[in-house]
Amino acid sequence: MILNHIELRNFRSYDYLDLDLSSGLNLIVGENAVGKTNLAEAIYYLSLARSWRTLDDRNLIKDGKEFALINASISEGELHRQIEIRIEKNAKKIRINGNPIRRLSDLSKLVNVIVFSPNDTRLFRSPPSERRNFLDVAISKKYDEYLTLIGGYSKLLKERNALLKQDNPNLDLLNVLTEQMIKLSEPIIKYRVDYVSSINSLLPSFMERLRGDKKRCNIVYKPFVSQTDNLIGSMKKAYLDALESDLSRRQTNVGIHREDFCFKMDGQDVGLYGSQGENRIASLVVKLIPYLLIESKEKKPICVLDDVTSELDKNHVERLLNIVKKFSQVFITATKLEIEGASVIEVAANNAKRR
Repeated sequence: MILNHIELRNFRSYDYLDLDLSSGLNLIVGENAVGKTNLAEAIYYLSLARSWRTLDDRNLIKDGKEFALINASISEGELHRQIEIRIEKNAKKIRINGNPIRRLSDLSKLVNVIVFSPNDTRLFRSPPSERRNFLDVAISKKYDEYLTLIGGYSKLLKERNALLKQDNPNLDLLNVLTEQMIKLSEPIIKYRVDYVSSINSLLPSFMERLRGDKKRCNIVYKPFVSQTDNLIGSMKKAYLDALESDLSRRQTNVGIHREDFCFKMDGQDVGLYGSQGENRIASLVVKLIPYLLIESKEKKPICVLDDVTSELDKNHVERLLNIVKKFSQVFITATKLEIEGASVIEVAANNAKRR
């Protein structure tokens, strides 16, 4: 998957930007606060119509403007797609090859961008919701059905919580919603188990390539029920046991929305016992491994690394660059970085041009 061209209007600090891009390694360089990360953010936004920096799309619209626009040309082998995303203060409109889409899942299936930013170094020390979000996005990029399952579960969870907030909840309706959530939870758990297993099959060798030494490491997935042959029965019991608590606290206290995973290195939880450097490397590895799990060369994700060189020492930077040089397309933001053969995009005064 290659981003060939991007056009921005009123996006963050950019009034207007029109930029041709190349495959392979792209360096986005410039002084601090000139718009490097804003460009990287626009590239990532193409994948999910969502930013990793803000939950409010209004922050993406340049001050004093009514809308922001991202226009992009993306190729996937012989396939070419034109993506247009118009961000308004209370809505966003997405067109693919001129045709409007109504579901974000339609965009997610067609554009895949992975990102690593300085905030990601705290992935394993952050609240579980951030790790679940990462896992859900990564799995949805590999399996189309997963995003639909998660969307359905989230809708049911919202309905169940709304029911629990009523003074006298209808227990029959509550039971119906619970049964529907359990039905969706079974395949979601299986997808999570399989995906974590896939990560673990590559994790030790990938970690060795980045660190330069061998470490025992694995991801430990923590489902809300134990993995048994009778998964449905286990979930029913968990919801039944939590019913009294759900009614008193007026919210759903068990379910796949409360699950978590951790990174273990030499048997120890990195988030709890690892150093800052170990957390940084663990987070980077987990963020990049989804690239390797996409088998089709044409569908390999676009990779965005925001300010990653400031987070790593010289040896780790060299090893990282040796890894990502083999990726189909990578964008790295930095104040100063020279790599032979890389395409360079210079950013200054909120404008960007290829050197």
